[in-house]
Amino acid sequence: MITKLFITRLLTPARMVIGGFGCLILLGTFLLDLPVCQGAKAVGLLDCLFTATSAVCVTGLITVDTAAAWSAWGQGVILVLIQLGGLGIMTLSVALLELSGRRLSPRSHLALRGALGPVSAGEMGRMTRRVIIYTFSLEALGAVILFFRWLVDHEPGRAAALAVFHSVSAFCNAGFSLFSHNLAGLGDDGVVNATVMALVILGGMGFLVLRELTSHLPRGRHHRRPPRLSLTSRLVLITSAVLLLVGVVGLVGFEYLADGGAIWQGSWWAPLFTAVTPRTAGFNTINFGDLSNASLMLIMMLMVVGASPGSTGGGVKTTTVAVLVALAHTRLKGRPGAEVAGRSIPDDQVSSALALVIGSLTVIVVSAMFLVSIYQPHSQLGPHHQDVLTMLFEAVSAFCTVGLSLGVTPHLPALGKIILIGLMFLGRLGPLTFIYALTQEAVESRYQLAREKVLLG
Repeated sequence: MITKLFITRLLTPARMVIGGFGCLILLGTFLLDLPVCQGAKAVGLLDCLFTATSAVCVTGLITVDTAAAWSAWGQGVILVLIQLGGLGIMTLSVALLELSGRRLSPRSHLALRGALGPVSAGEMGRMTRRVIIYTFSLEALGAVILFFRWLVDHEPGRAAALAVFHSVSAFCNAGFSLFSHNLAGLGDDGVVNATVMALVILGGMGFLVLRELTSHLPRGRHHRRPPRLSLTSRLVLITSAVLLLVGVVGLVGFEYLADGGAIWQGSWWAPLFTAVTPRTAGFNTINFGDLSNASLMLIMMLMVVGASPGSTGGGVKTTTVAVLVALAHTRLKGRPGAEVAGRSIPDDQVSSALALVIGSLTVIVVSAMFLVSIYQPHSQLGPHHQDVLTMLFEAVSAFCTVGLSLGVTPHLPALGKIILIGLMFLGRLGPLTFIYALTQEAVESRYQLAREKVLLG
């Protein structure tokens, strides 16, 4: 009886997910704290916790140099944490998105209720295997391409290690690198740029969308393709393309107005790469501290949007933003609700999108205010307004699990690092548990409160 009560009341799916990721972070912290995993200089426990959280939450923010602070064993631990974190969040997201719309299961399936839906063990196993095969296949392809590229500059063992690590990090949208300056210095390398960007985009697009796209590929005379893509896939593809275009044009334009675009050094790889990685990879081929404030604000907007549902990326997701844009467009035309591509979006999904965006922005702003208050006594940035922009950038990067930084994260006091740890964990699992909560059975109200209009504008 006590066991049954524990399972039904305390061991909820949301707590299982949070507890699982929390235990993985603690295990990673313990392993990284071992002397065999550290380099010549000892790494503190807080930095081990920060690195483990960043790896499991596939963020990429660092407080110590990944290439110098960790031994080969430590880098291997980080790689495993990235892979487990990316696979875990993708599997859970895919299962939730594909199965939560079904009728809720009996109590015997409570451990899967809401987060995974009433799915049989066999069905969940097939889905998990597909996600794993899809992930490992793309990572292997990326690793092979990067291996032959880096074989030119490194010995085979080192080239293989670099290729595997960066391929996994890119596909999982983690942004960790075995180079001390990330990918800076490779801004003109077409093979590295194209491969990493492709892995980032594929990892951030989501399993369900890519599975649907592959079903439309020609497979022979008798293969019947579906008539058209689902609304979700269309919104993901259109929104991703628009954001990429806005990112490239905006970054080039803002930097041209600031200093003639000198930071790009006449290359289109750099602005294209810089427009892709905020969604939410965290790699960089330039020093972000050299960007203009306008470019940094644009990058923060891209980071907030993030990747797509069912992917390894973070952010509020492309479909969420697409729904809100559709709502604004429809309302401006004088019609209620949200309409897009000849379809109307259910009101409960519109409300969920609004709640998710408002909640995320609130967490980011409040956290940035605390970071500014903590960092200002130690600041060497000069004017306080620069502190505000810098801390806001770090907070957005942590919560949206991006990993881009203006270089101040390693210099934050202990409390500042703890805030970023909390932001990474909340940003990785918060939206998932939020969606889980919305899949619970709605309690039908037997009454409705009286309506009263308020003044707007």
